[in-house]
Amino acid sequence: MRRSRKIILALIAYASIVACANFVPRKGWNPNLGPVVPHDTFPADCALCHESGSWNKLKADFTFDHEAKTGVALNGAHAQAQCLRCHNDRGPVRAFSEKGCRGCHEDVHRGRLGALCEQCHNEDTWKPLQVIAEHARTRFPLIGGHAAVDCTACHPNASVAWIPAGFDHPASFPLTLGHSVPSCADCHTTPGVFVGLSTDCVSCHLPDYQATTNPNHASAGFSTDCATCHTTAQWPGGTFAHPASFPLTQAHAAPTCSACHTTPGVFVGLSTDCVSCHLPNYQATTNPNHIAAGFPTTCAQCHTPTLWANGTFVHPPSFPLTNAHAIPPCSSCHTTPGVFTGLTTACLNCHQNDYQRGHNSQGVSTNCRNCHNTTAW
Repeated sequence: MRRSRKIILALIAYASIVACANFVPRKGWNPNLGPVVPHDTFPADCALCHESGSWNKLKADFTFDHEAKTGVALNGAHAQAQCLRCHNDRGPVRAFSEKGCRGCHEDVHRGRLGALCEQCHNEDTWKPLQVIAEHARTRFPLIGGHAAVDCTACHPNASVAWIPAGFDHPASFPLTLGHSVPSCADCHTTPGVFVGLSTDCVSCHLPDYQATTNPNHASAGFSTDCATCHTTAQWPGGTFAHPASFPLTQAHAAPTCSACHTTPGVFVGLSTDCVSCHLPNYQATTNPNHIAAGFPTTCAQCHTPTLWANGTFVHPPSFPLTNAHAIPPCSSCHTTPGVFTGLTTACLNCHQNDYQRGHNSQGVSTNCRNCHNTTAW
């Protein structure tokens, strides 16, 4: 009897030590916070985190370095979220985090806008951001009153609905923008077969490739890798990355390929020499006459793609055209038509009349630079 009593007393003492961790009923727990997160691996001292008298409140000085302890940083609104929003009895957090945003957040678009939520949302607010800027990449930019209209007014399928159901397309081929077709059958044309389709653009867009005439893709031997020029945001008006050896900048960014590639269907083999396109300009120029002056046909010496007219010639460093010498037409100094070489750099060659009007009778040196400069004569 005495031995049994000792055992009972020992059990009571043990229970008083660990009751906080195991035997105290869930008193005061707010059911709106959801189910209690499993504490199996937590320290037995509840006072490390909780205030006394309530399971709902954590201690005011409670801190937990989530990034240091778990390797996952809590940014933006995630830093203010209650722990139980992610850590509860639904299962391991990793199983949900690996799905990205949709692991925790309901996809109200039902997969129609793709899996990349960060294209419209961020961690600070779930409210869509930069919608107008993103919409400008489509064929219908939001201008004026259209910028204030609710998205669902034009995109009713973007709101929540039970029918039709949404499907999370594999990340290897996200259904974004132009690929967000309303029906699976638009791409999966064989009834009941939804696997095995190629992700190559041409597997769906071969008819577009073959029918394109400006420029003719087939005869030009263009690559069938459509993503080289096209995007899911806008299929017409693809942008071709011209070789770095001849970038299409400024005035060279012609609206159509045929503006330079004049032989239909031929898009290789053109010379990058300016004169191969601009010889008519060179021959027709009269101020100054390039042919008579023997100007080189390397147009880039004076002209740029920004502005073809009024080319700027880099005068020899032996006679820089600074200040008052930077006069508009070349013929101001080169008075013999078509002759732009052989002039002396001596000041008196141009300023003899000025010299004779004031200095001739005084025997002043003819080296004007002794007293004058190009800033003010």
